[in-house]
Amino acid sequence: MLENMTTISWGVLGPEQLVSERRTRTLGMGTVVRAFNDLAVPSLGGVKYSKSVFLACLGIYVAEKVRGSGIQVSNIQVSNAIEALACCLSYGKNGWQSDPRLQGNTKLRGKEDLSFKVVSKSNFYVTQPMRMATVQTLPGLGLVEAKGERFNSYSLSVHGVDLVEAGCEGLKCHRNGIVEFLVKWVLGDSRNPNQSSLTQVISQLEDLAKGAKGILKERLVSGNDENSIRRRNALSWVSNISKNPCIDWQQPVELTVEHFKDIQSGAYFFILRDNIMQLLDAVETEMADPKSGTFVLSDKFSTNVVKAISNVKFAADRFITAGYDPSPEQLATSLANECLQATDGLIIASLVERDNVVLKVRGKAIIQGPAFGGAQAEPSDDHDGERLFPRGISYRLWNLYVLNLDFNDQLDLWLNKKDVT
Repeated sequence: MLENMTTISWGVLGPEQLVSERRTRTLGMGTVVRAFNDLAVPSLGGVKYSKSVFLACLGIYVAEKVRGSGIQVSNIQVSNAIEALACCLSYGKNGWQSDPRLQGNTKLRGKEDLSFKVVSKSNFYVTQPMRMATVQTLPGLGLVEAKGERFNSYSLSVHGVDLVEAGCEGLKCHRNGIVEFLVKWVLGDSRNPNQSSLTQVISQLEDLAKGAKGILKERLVSGNDENSIRRRNALSWVSNISKNPCIDWQQPVELTVEHFKDIQSGAYFFILRDNIMQLLDAVETEMADPKSGTFVLSDKFSTNVVKAISNVKFAADRFITAGYDPSPEQLATSLANECLQATDGLIIASLVERDNVVLKVRGKAIIQGPAFGGAQAEPSDDHDGERLFPRGISYRLWNLYVLNLDFNDQLDLWLNKKDVT
């Protein structure tokens, strides 16, 4: 998804924000998206695999030790380099086959010099490393002490150190402990890091040690504050979801009424957002016709645009009818009301004004914006995960489901599309 820098996809599993050099459509709803995701599974961020949390903590720990020797490096620099090294070692082991746990298949291919000096260069690895998915998770689960929201400001807490040490326990690389070797690697050690023991510890394709998984799970579920309770209850729910799928919004016994209402409201909002994106895509596709290039709001709309508007209205009406909006300042309701204006032209104009990146309003017409991409792909009807969860549900619950499989050493079974019960 991130490699296609001209496409926006907001599916069921879509994150809070898709970063693109050209196209980023938030509709002014970024805070609402984050709020609904946090209400569903607080502080999980974009984490889906336990190894990504471990690698982020490992990078911070190594960076701290390097700085302790008097050499200035940043958490981001070291963490990105370790993640890139892990991907290189993983691809080397699996024959450069694509895997959802890895990034940079094309960019890293053929890289032979795995020294820190080379691997840490900004153009060596991808621009959006997996570490970024952990920025909220690490402080939220108490794995770091944070002076701010920036990754470079994090320092490992006792729990974070325990996680790293448990993940490295009993293994050495070139007769050094894993952390010790990586510190030396950052400082310029020229010994080949392509060693089986190091690969076992840092490769995203290798299971995180059971002790480390236990620490991470404990951080996820411990505590009696509202966020901890919601995470604990959500984990309990997704643990049973395979046997008791929730596809018709029946109240699960594992969740409180308020928690479930928040999740349902969020799902209705995400469906509305997705439908708006599809409407904007339909308008953009119409404008890709070289004979036109504009979209006149007073003209008769095509069948595709009319259908997309109808879907937006239906989703907006359902959100309003539900009568419950926990979003900040009820901004979700404001968006829904914009989608129920008197005429279809007013609706499109209002939504395009919220976009103002791909499309723009000029008088009574829609014109191409700076990020205009032309004809867009038809929306897919394949909603991954809907056999378990209701349509539109926060992607964090799906990620938590996968993370729970990881905790129970069933991740490989799921990735290979075998039945997991």
